Amino acid sequence: MAGFARFRLIAALSLAGQMGIASLALSEAPSAPTSEEAIARYRQAIEAAPRNPALWIELGEAERSRLHVPDAIAAFRKALELAPDHELAQLALAECYRQLTNFDEAKRLLNAAAQAHPKSPAPPLALGRVEIQLQKYDEAADALRAALAIDPENVVARVYLASVHKARGEIDAALEQLDRALAREPDQALALFFRATIHAEQNDAARALPDAQRVVELEPGNTKARFLLASILVREGQCPAATEQLEKIVAVEPANTQAVSLLARAYPCAGKSEEAARVLKRFADLAKGDQTKREGGVQADHLVREARKLAQEGQPNEALVKLKEALDLDPDNDGAYTQLAKIQFSAGRYEIARDAVERALAHNPYRSDALYVLGRTRAKLNDYEGAKDALVQTTLVNPKDAEAFYVLGQVYEILGQRTKGIEALETAVALDPENQGYARSLELAKRQP
Repeated sequence: MAGFARFRLIAALSLAGQMGIASLALSEAPSAPTSEEAIARYRQAIEAAPRNPALWIELGEAERSRLHVPDAIAAFRKALELAPDHELAQLALAECYRQLTNFDEAKRLLNAAAQAHPKSPAPPLALGRVEIQLQKYDEAADALRAALAIDPENVVARVYLASVHKARGEIDAALEQLDRALAREPDQALALFFRATIHAEQNDAARALPDAQRVVELEPGNTKARFLLASILVREGQCPAATEQLEKIVAVEPANTQAVSLLARAYPCAGKSEEAARVLKRFADLAKGDQTKREGGVQADHLVREARKLAQEGQPNEALVKLKEALDLDPDNDGAYTQLAKIQFSAGRYEIARDAVERALAHNPYRSDALYVLGRTRAKLNDYEGAKDALVQTTLVNPKDAEAFYVLGQVYEILGQRTKGIEALETAVALDPENQGYARSLELAKRQP
């Protein structure tokens, strides 16, 4: 199993650029979700060998494949408890935090992994990816060069470094890195896509077209590669071939406004006027819907910020009016539901608060402040097991949330789990040593028989 875990993680790193580099805008092919039965088998294996870190890593990968990120974090953490410098566990846990946009925790883990494994290119490579996502290109370049100093043949590191050069306007340097990567792996799809993109931006179709065609051959389901190919074909006047590519995109992504818009241009060029009129109308409808949704989301976010300020100023009723307006504009706004839950919680309307925060989590299941409010709300409704579950998830998603550990410690005490309660309170004190309330609660918990 350890070998399989390593294979899957290396595969994930090989595809990493398809998720993290905005300039490439590729999407990773989703892996098949792990079944409940498979999860149960992993847990049975762990019961037989609870101190085997490889089994915990396998469980974490399985949980992550079915998008249970907090459960994956818990499993990877357990692996690190058993083997503190286990590189796979460090990398996998950091990737979970990157997915949750907890970049500070991801970087902390990756820096620790780099120190523990100075001869491995994987930690600096993953760190470079995080820095690219944060658009800190100088830091990203340093990390990627560190990876290449360890492993000069690392193709993925060169592709990432190429993306950094491009972001800084260093096109020749970007192409040099891509050429070196493709000399090593001629069918590396990400490098081909990126090189095709650069040549297309330079209006060099003679070089862009073969690369784009090869990417589509290698990854037929990659709609972004198909769109790039179609855009090059349209520019070259090869409109029938372009419409063929665009029709395949629209067949699987009917709301893809870019593809529909380009198709509306390609049809007349291909002599299909009737199809062009139909697609133009469709594009207009899609564009209008996208604009309305985008504008509604921006206005809703602004209203949520206003509501938060009003609530902090002691004007909850006025804040509730703003939140209603926000949800009228954007019914899926998790920030609005979370703020609504906080106000209702403060007013003692716990059931309303619980319903609101559950709606927030339905749209954003790993929002740490919403998970915290859910935990507090369940505790007020005497659902202490439910409160514990929500607060544990809060601390997994945001391991620096001292208040969540403090409340979790109190919940553990109520449930009679004294040892866990003391551990949670100790963590709260370690995170916020200046908080006298945390210190007093810990002292009292330790005094009790």
